[in-house]
Amino acid sequence: MSFKQVLTIAKQIICALFALILPFIGIGKLDLGAKAPESSEVTRVMSFNVRNGEYDRGKIVPQVIADYMPDSVGLQECEGTWYLTLDAYIPKYGIVGVGRLSGVKLIGESTAIMYRKDKYKLIDSGTFWLSETPDKVSIGWDAAHHRTCTWVILENKETKERYAHINTHLDHKGPEARQKGLELVIEKALSFDMPTVVTGDFNFEKGCELYKALVSDGLSDTQDMAISTMNGKTYHGYKGGERGNPIDFICVNDEITDVKTYRIIRDSVDGQYVSDHYPIYADIVLP
Repeated sequence: MSFKQVLTIAKQIICALFALILPFIGIGKLDLGAKAPESSEVTRVMSFNVRNGEYDRGKIVPQVIADYMPDSVGLQECEGTWYLTLDAYIPKYGIVGVGRLSGVKLIGESTAIMYRKDKYKLIDSGTFWLSETPDKVSIGWDAAHHRTCTWVILENKETKERYAHINTHLDHKGPEARQKGLELVIEKALSFDMPTVVTGDFNFEKGCELYKALVSDGLSDTQDMAISTMNGKTYHGYKGGERGNPIDFICVNDEITDVKTYRIIRDSVDGQYVSDHYPIYADIVLP
């Protein structure tokens, strides 16, 4: 048995034990909507790099999601333990995604998407790898890690409106992997014949050549579209601060033209940063 197989089995056991322990360690469901949208006309989409392997933030990460109550949220670095923690605290959300090394839910880091089960029906979903062989577990080009893109199609149970949400995390070291991976993400985003949002940690700064490629044909940055917006960096490495350019983005296709609000969430909980990235959200109006 290889080391990787042993590691995978160990993670499965840890996740299973964690799931058994959760009901007995005092975790209670969080109230939703303390900072929810004021208007029912908007759809709130969030992007949130939750940072893997650091579960001392096990309550404050779901607290932020519960407070801002997004309709859907794209997570990056979402390990299996985050799946279980988020499900325990905010069970009104469904979660979709598979591990980038395993292709299995709960096993390993993923680009998971959460959505409000009370409001939406999950119509379809999937994950592909940012590589030359996107349909199977694989690493692409000069990437340092396996990278994935997860997508969902959600249908509003009341209005029957649908939108697609695509979420990714590009490689932080391989320039070719970032470029080629971005091309796959854009291709997927433009394949939907419905309103589409794209979230992710793109590991490149706003204004660079790759960013220009992201917003050059069919996709637009909600930060620039929003009636009420804000500026500043999104990655801060637990140091805080505002000056700089974002590397996390929420983009929309041409079917979405009305963006009310874009926000970088700089909240802290009990003096602790919620992650090494600031979460971001956009309030959009679906056509």
